[in-house]
Amino acid sequence: MREVLGLGGTAAATLLPSRTWPALGRLASNLRYRRKRRKGYAAFLDAMQRVLGNEVEAECEAFFRNHLENLARRRFMFTIDELAGGRKPQIDVVGAERLRAALDRGRGAIVWASQFVYQTLAGKRALWEQGFRPIQISDPYHGFSDTIFGNVSINPLLRRAEGRYLKDRITFDRESGATVTRKIVSLLDQGELIILTNNLHAGSMFVEMRFGERGHVSMPTAPLSIVARRATPFFSMATLETVPFARMEAVIEPIGDATLEAADPRSKRDYESMARLALIARDNLLTQFRRAPDQFLLPAGLGRSKFEAE
Repeated sequence: MREVLGLGGTAAATLLPSRTWPALGRLASNLRYRRKRRKGYAAFLDAMQRVLGNEVEAECEAFFRNHLENLARRRFMFTIDELAGGRKPQIDVVGAERLRAALDRGRGAIVWASQFVYQTLAGKRALWEQGFRPIQISDPYHGFSDTIFGNVSINPLLRRAEGRYLKDRITFDRESGATVTRKIVSLLDQGELIILTNNLHAGSMFVEMRFGERGHVSMPTAPLSIVARRATPFFSMATLETVPFARMEAVIEPIGDATLEAADPRSKRDYESMARLALIARDNLLTQFRRAPDQFLLPAGLGRSKFEAE
């Protein structure tokens, strides 16, 4: 219910002049600051120090406040897109021509979207405005909320908004991994552009790597396997806000070499190639994370290894 009321508040705020929006975003995050800090700051600080080093401790309070503001603005951006489309932020896109050239080779392409706060909606809009027609692979709970109530009340609103910038959406659960993998391969054979989000819903098997100083990041192996076996053009994507409510930048960077020949589809997994791809994807993510650590959606997940004892 809190999420519904929050979206109602941001919808009303779109009627106000856009110059007031940053202050409203700060107000919305400040109202919940004490509770959020008490529940989440220790894990946030631990993750930031593990990824960026102990010397960032003095900055982490500001990072945390900014992170909460970004989460508030994330919902605000959705209502702006829905109700005040003429005042949507401009999105500068870096790397679109490389993606276009890769698609021209006829093997399709995978864009692996990183979990930054604004990626969900703005990243799709960035691709659409560049003339791409992406197909999103997503889980049944895609949206703002992971509750049953939220998934039937507010998540459909976000999915509908995203639909304006998608050719199609394919929904799957983790138990149907083999089926969705076959579907992805079929779409790639047709030359389609596939968007996958690098999160825990994107597969059932994961590889974990060191991230930054001593943090850790997990990535699903299914996309890595597809790319290694098919030589599918493979790109990372991160969408960051550069001027609050006014400007964003979507960075598309190659991961896989689109000029490689496809492997024998009957062959077993090429773990060496998969590891190489994972490390490039990791490095691309780290570069963008260092630009805006406060814009990463779930920074606490970058701290301890899943194999590390509590």
